[in-house]
Amino acid sequence: MGTETLGVTYEQARQTIQAFFESDWRWGTFCLDDRTITENDEMYVFNVGAREYLVERDRAYAILAGMPVVYKKDGRLGARASATVATDATVRSRPNPNPTLTIPR
Repeated sequence: MGTETLGVTYEQARQTIQAFFESDWRWGTFCLDDRTITENDEMYVFNVGAREYLVERDRAYAILAGMPVVYKKDGRLGARASATVATDATVRSRPNPNPTLTIPR
C-alpha cells in the first residue's frame, strides 16, 4: 500500500471526472464540488451534481446516484454507492488547498 507508486494525481483524476460529466450534463448547472479531497489508497471519490443542489441546497435538483471515483493506479473511472463510501473506514477527506469551486459570500 504505502510503497506503491501513484499512477494518477488528484488533479488528473479531477480532470477525468470533469471531462466525462460536464459536456453532457443536463440537470441544472454542472458542479464538481472539489472543496475537499476524498480518497483512500485505491481511489479518489468525487462529489458531482447540480450546483443548484450542491451549493444552493435546492432539493429539486438532488440526484440519487453513486459517487464517481477514479482509481489511482490506472485512472479508470468507476462508481461507488454513497452509503459504501460513507461507511468505508479507509476513506478520508481533507480540505483541498486549490479548489476550483468558489462560492461567493
